[in-house]
Amino acid sequence: MILGIDIGGTTVKCGIVSHEGEISEVRVFSTPGWVESKGFVESLKIEIGNYLKDFPSIKGVGMGFPGLLSPDRKKVVLLANIPSVVNAPVIELLNSTYPGIVFRMENDAKCAALGEHYFGENKGIDNYMMITLGTGVGGGIIIDKKLFIGARGNAAEIGHVLVSNGKTLEKNIGINHLIKIAVEKLKNYEGKSLLKGKDITPKVISECAAQGDELSKEIWKSVGYYLGEALVGVIRLFDLNTFLIGGGISGAFDHFVPEMTRVIKENLPSYYTDDLTIKKAKLGNDAGLLGAAGLIIENFNLEREL
Repeated sequence: MILGIDIGGTTVKCGIVSHEGEISEVRVFSTPGWVESKGFVESLKIEIGNYLKDFPSIKGVGMGFPGLLSPDRKKVVLLANIPSVVNAPVIELLNSTYPGIVFRMENDAKCAALGEHYFGENKGIDNYMMITLGTGVGGGIIIDKKLFIGARGNAAEIGHVLVSNGKTLEKNIGINHLIKIAVEKLKNYEGKSLLKGKDITPKVISECAAQGDELSKEIWKSVGYYLGEALVGVIRLFDLNTFLIGGGISGAFDHFVPEMTRVIKENLPSYYTDDLTIKKAKLGNDAGLLGAAGLIIENFNLEREL
């Protein structure tokens, strides 16, 4: 039995995950609530203890953190949305508190990539990049069926690459920034738009685009443009041709992928684009939790090989 933990800036989602990817006993907590009560790491330790008490057959705990980790995956170096957690020796603390339990942790977007690798519809693919589009923009790369973490452990941070307008990708298409951009565009828009008078969210922008609203379509086109720019660099650097798109904004997949694909094909030779595959990830909000559990499956598999 495996405990998977998907940590976000807003909520922490915990659940029991079977080796077949079935999720049960899900508990969701407020991240700020954990920080304010006993401190984030202490609250994490306490809830893991609660699960171990309630489910004694748990053998391993996998965790996805939204930030930078040490190369050995023992420390959380920096979490932008949980700034109180800096250079925290999370694995050492948990090992000393709960001896006999296997603990593993990884970046949350990389966990999502692992989730697709172990449990997704496309789990037979050997090489691909998973891109998570939400409040933040993250990435995880699988090469030869293994997670690529880079020389210092924090590769594939696609949300923080610069695009042509001088801002990072995340500051163009992350949910909060996307909404701000949409509001500004609406203020200066001279035509009629279905967005007027609505609380603007990515879902609303997507629904209006589906109804033919030109401003909404323009917003998604800009998302596709900047995402395409970033992926041109990724494709050149890693020679990848398969991409899975997940996260909250992926619901608008059909609205931004055409422009994204156009930019990629316009800026790369046919060698890279003839077999280009861009798919919507299928695991939805469960990808991070399943990927965290995948860390433990990976650990057990390695032990069997040894």
